[in-house]
Amino acid sequence: MVLAGGASSRMGRDKALLELDGETLIASAARRLGDVCEEVLIADAGRGLLSGSVPDGPGNGPAAGILGAARARPGHPLLVLAVDLPRVPVSLLADLARSDADLAVPRWSGGLEPLCALYGPAALAALEERVGRGRLDLRTLVETPGLRVFYLEEPGEVFLNLNRPGDLG
Repeated sequence: MVLAGGASSRMGRDKALLELDGETLIASAARRLGDVCEEVLIADAGRGLLSGSVPDGPGNGPAAGILGAARARPGHPLLVLAVDLPRVPVSLLADLARSDADLAVPRWSGGLEPLCALYGPAALAALEERVGRGRLDLRTLVETPGLRVFYLEEPGEVFLNLNRPGDLG
């Protein structure tokens, strides 16, 4: 599932529609996920940027996008990739997708990267419960008692994201 519902306020325009190497960020993320997943949902707050667009679920920010996709595919794990992570390779997505953990998340020197992770049904249920209590932070989801978490050690350069116009190169 491509996470593409953000306001892009620091970028000044919709990041999903920015081009990098001749391809929009949203198309690139969808293509890479499509190499690993049978179906690719687009969590773009229901804007219809690409086929597979889903509305947000409860909460705000990335949690709302993830929960919107979870409601569209109940009971299924979701492989999540944020639109502004153009350097994440297909091989990393495939490694995450192979996990049978409740939550498989990359870990690097900068911490965890929950916007490139596999959320199983138990993790999605825990996230929805937390959002219902006003807890939107994805990084602390790993602390949920009973969740089986798999950490995948990765070099940080693949998680450099695009937030400002100068980040485009």
